[in-house]
Amino acid sequence: MAEEDQDQKTESPTGKRLGEARDRGQLPISREMANWILFVGILIVTSFAAPPMASQLVSTLRVFLEMPDAISLEGFGLQTVFYHTMLHVGLATLIIFAILAAAAVLGTMIQTGLFASVELIQINFERVLFLPGLKRLFSTTALVELGKSFGKLIVLGTMTFFVLLPIVQELPQFAGRDLIDTMHYMHHQAIHLIIMLMIVFSFIAIGDLIFQRYSYYKSLRMTKTEVKDEYRQQEGDPLIKNRLRQIRIEKARKRMMAQVPKADVIVTNPTHYAIALKYDNTKMSAPVVLAKGINRVADRIRDVADEHEIPLVSNPPLARALYETVEIDQEIPTQHYRAVAEVISFVYKLKKRKF
Repeated sequence: MAEEDQDQKTESPTGKRLGEARDRGQLPISREMANWILFVGILIVTSFAAPPMASQLVSTLRVFLEMPDAISLEGFGLQTVFYHTMLHVGLATLIIFAILAAAAVLGTMIQTGLFASVELIQINFERVLFLPGLKRLFSTTALVELGKSFGKLIVLGTMTFFVLLPIVQELPQFAGRDLIDTMHYMHHQAIHLIIMLMIVFSFIAIGDLIFQRYSYYKSLRMTKTEVKDEYRQQEGDPLIKNRLRQIRIEKARKRMMAQVPKADVIVTNPTHYAIALKYDNTKMSAPVVLAKGINRVADRIRDVADEHEIPLVSNPPLARALYETVEIDQEIPTQHYRAVAEVISFVYKLKKRKF
């Protein structure tokens, strides 16, 4: 039962797992959201870019309809008119395609940010094999996408039908009317149709975006074992880390014990705490803690002090306060000056040294 729980992917993906997926080009991209941005581009083209471009194209092509006799067929006259016409048509269509291409790129970039992956452009021969391709074609993901496409087609088709139905019914009324008025009416109705489709498509895009992100993070979920293994890879094995920590503590303790013979006095608790102090009034502004410890370390400090005939002074409150507030090789704080001064003065008197 425990093994089954470990095999379940219940943990959220770590930053490392998400980064690796991004490097492989595996990102939560909603095609419907990209298509919605494309709808925005189409609306911009239809509303702002199409009318002036259409007017320019009409004025350019008018020469072929209204004044064909004005076209010179001598020399390069026909070629000049042809090049001039193609240039205007090309510029008009180029702007339209540029807006739509920018919308298509922006639709993906909004979701992924600036992103490039070498793996995406590498040739994968498995994709061109028949059997793997057939499996992908009838996979659950492919069937879900197919169902979404049919559903989207039905919804948008129904909306288009109800929007165009009154337009079709009104078209006979425009028979014999001015062409410009008819074009304005059609332009207005086209904008109305695109806006209505965008409103409906907004719900589809938002729903698909939520679904894609949920599916993406679900596919990258990890088991508890995977999370622990990844942590060990990044931070190291806890057993090894603890061993290294013990080695560092032991080395630091040895260096500290080597400083004890230089101390002037050992302040004790008298058995649980031991603080080694050093003071040189020609070099120091205040006494310095050379070593400190409790229990076994305190016993070792007292043993070294006995070996080097360093005085031990019992002052439990001062010993505890220095142990908790002062680090090794640091000067004592001002609030302990008086108490430490009394201890060192007492020791100097014992050694018959002038404080």
